[in-house]
Amino acid sequence: MQMSCTLSFGRIRNVFIAGLLAALPIAASAQSVSAEAFAKARETGEAQVVVMLKPTPAAQAAAAKGIRLHPLVKPDVDAVLRALPAAGRARVTHRYERVPAFAMRADAATLARLQRDPRVAKVDLDVGGSGGGEPDYATVLNHDHQLRELGVGGNGMKVGVIDTGIDTNHTDFLGRIVGERCFCTVGTGCCPNGSTSQTGAGSAEDDQGHGTNVAGIIGGDGTVAPRGALPQVKLVAVKVIDRNNRFQSTADVVAALDWLAGTHPGIDAVNLSLGTDALFEGNCNDSTAWTQSLAVAVNNLRAQGAVVVVSSGNQGSSTSMSAPACISTVLSTGATWDFTGPSRTFLACTETSTEPLKPTCFTNRSTTTDLYAAGAFVTAPGFNGATSTFAGTSQAAPMAAACAVALKQAAPASTVAQRMEAMRLSPTRITDTVSGRTYPFLNCRDALRILNPVMFEPIQVNGSRPLRVPRPQATKPAPLARPQAGNGPGRAPR
Repeated sequence: MQMSCTLSFGRIRNVFIAGLLAALPIAASAQSVSAEAFAKARETGEAQVVVMLKPTPAAQAAAAKGIRLHPLVKPDVDAVLRALPAAGRARVTHRYERVPAFAMRADAATLARLQRDPRVAKVDLDVGGSGGGEPDYATVLNHDHQLRELGVGGNGMKVGVIDTGIDTNHTDFLGRIVGERCFCTVGTGCCPNGSTSQTGAGSAEDDQGHGTNVAGIIGGDGTVAPRGALPQVKLVAVKVIDRNNRFQSTADVVAALDWLAGTHPGIDAVNLSLGTDALFEGNCNDSTAWTQSLAVAVNNLRAQGAVVVVSSGNQGSSTSMSAPACISTVLSTGATWDFTGPSRTFLACTETSTEPLKPTCFTNRSTTTDLYAAGAFVTAPGFNGATSTFAGTSQAAPMAAACAVALKQAAPASTVAQRMEAMRLSPTRITDTVSGRTYPFLNCRDALRILNPVMFEPIQVNGSRPLRVPRPQATKPAPLARPQAGNGPGRAPR
């Protein structure tokens, strides 16, 4: 989060966060079902809702003992479901292993019963949103380009990409996609097999291109497109966004996070270049039932050692971010330009000029935004084995996700909080001219030096010299390929 300006920067760089408590949903008031949910059910006959349960004694006892991974929830959810009226119109659409929530389509009678159930904390309407060779220059600006040479190119590490999927046949990922899953309820189902859920090989095949670009920024090996930050990392692809860059339900996103925690408990980082149309000022952990469920799902992954990185969104707000970026325990990431150029209109806003490290006008940012990274424009692996050029906070987030993996590889004993803090302690600061707030800009090399300074000491072998940072080029020409938006509200993912 943004540091207090009363502390000296030198002192801040020596402070590390030792740990974070698991976020548990607060107790709900008697009016647990939102008025909007009742209104929707009465108007159309049923409403798609997320139901969040109150903390059980078992969950409270685990938290008191410092156990941050939420207990299994099946018996608690079963008990609530058994109490629903048999005659009501209700259909459960999502259940989870370690998130005390479920999603369902419910009529007014079912909502009324949930309202009376003392085990229910909140019931809210579910919402949708959008997804927000040599390395690309944006990778150079973020100091992700040297990770392979520094010995932290992702070998033996694993990252989850929750997006439109990945082009699994792309040469730049050959042999490194180690898991696939789909939760995609848009329309009648937007998984590759046409259903709302699919597992196994081919279940996260990209039909849009955004997820392939994002995955390439993290882990492309440079055979076809510019090399990503971690050319040796293994990738787990989870598809939640359809070919039109939309997701219909946050329940799909929670399901993706819950699946990663249960199936890939050793995952090192998770990237979500997506966000809801709904925006939130400050932290949103307890704002709705579905933000509460997102918070628990995120904290389960953190308890297993994964940094969860989320793009802040591209609606251009200077006071708020979309979800899950507004969850306090994720690393929320905004975007800067990475080249010098004239006036440009993109994602519904116009810059008078662009230059490296200048915040983009389309980036959402609030008092709780963690950092910025270069994200406009980034060329990486593309749909159908080619290359693609995207821009948005979607492209900034995977820069930070890749750095989080490299930090864990360089300092395996470090905590999630320490890795996040090392990135936030960047010596490079940028100022948002609209709000006047100052944010850290991702400098992965400096973050590595904070967590593992030994790797930068000169190695005196045959007269070898200390590592030197290559001088970056002064400008970057505008991309030749037509750029695509990463996370434009209502149409493009982040």
